[in-house]
Amino acid sequence: MTNSHALRFAYSTINWGTRGDLATMFSEIRQSGWGAVELFDHSLDWLGTPERLKFLLGGLEAATFFGSISVPVDRNEIAIHKQRIDYAALFHAEAYGLVGGGRLRQRPPTAAEYSDLAAACEELAVYGEDKGVAIGYHPHTGCTIETEDEIDILLNETKVMSLCLDVSHINLVDEDSIAHLRKYRERTSYIHMKDWARGKFVELGQGTIGLDFAAILAELVDQQFPGWIVIEHSRSDISPAHSAEANAQYLRNLGYTIELPQKA
Repeated sequence: MTNSHALRFAYSTINWGTRGDLATMFSEIRQSGWGAVELFDHSLDWLGTPERLKFLLGGLEAATFFGSISVPVDRNEIAIHKQRIDYAALFHAEAYGLVGGGRLRQRPPTAAEYSDLAAACEELAVYGEDKGVAIGYHPHTGCTIETEDEIDILLNETKVMSLCLDVSHINLVDEDSIAHLRKYRERTSYIHMKDWARGKFVELGQGTIGLDFAAILAELVDQQFPGWIVIEHSRSDISPAHSAEANAQYLRNLGYTIELPQKA
């Protein structure tokens, strides 16, 4: 495929767990052909010194980092996120994703809860901006922000905070992922992609919720989307390595390159 704009892909470490063996996960991601990763909610004590992580990455680019946030907001969490943002900046990571807080089944979030989350995200976004790291909130089923209306509430209460849109979670609340990509284009720093079928996440192209990844990616090409597209496959029936390989091959079959271009 000849594209007027080359998309950039990274692969999330989520499938290996927050305390999975780093050497193994990075090796399996590299062997599948990926050139970049999202570090998913790993504590700094697990990642170790920047020198150690750089060695273990073995040439993989640390594209984005990711963490979770509680509602009501815990100030200790905010301090931890700031330390992680500092760490991410050492790797020139472009974005740091946030998801949270938990959503009660019996009622929607209150205005105070929306505001609490917005204030925390904005505080971290301002902090990250100074470090060159965009903070992208991730609307997610079962969390405070699920729907378009709730995304609008969060964006109306923030200025610097961006979004990490996830095409599967958009579809899972019966909304249109391409419409969201268009509406929130100016506030989206990066993207999560995965597929869903029969109550679980599955390899790209194996889903049952009508995600048209070819159309989604074509939309991002048309937008000349500059951010990372992170394949965030949460769990595997066979193995994380198998899913990393299957997801890589799916994108190759669509004509996309998952390897990063060689730096001059």
